[in-house]
Amino acid sequence: MEYKDVLAYYLDAKGISAAELARRIDSPRSTVNELLKGRAKDPKLGTAKAIADALGVPLEEMVAMLYDSPDC
Repeated sequence: MEYKDVLAYYLDAKGISAAELARRIDSPRSTVNELLKGRAKDPKLGTAKAIADALGVPLEEMVAMLYDSPDC
C-alpha cells in the first residue's frame, strides 16, 4: 500500500476533505493534493505527524497500514 492510499482511506473514513486537511495542518492544498495523487510519495516526518494529528489517528497506525498490507 502507498501513502496516498492510506491518506485517502483516512480522509474518507473521517469525512474530511483535502481542503480541510490542508487548513488543519496549515499547509497549501496543493501539498495535500500532491500526496493524494502520489506525486509526492512520502511526506516528511513532521508533515506525516501533523496529518495524523489532524485526522485524529496515531502516526504508528498509519505507518502500520503502509507495511502490513499484502501489497508489500
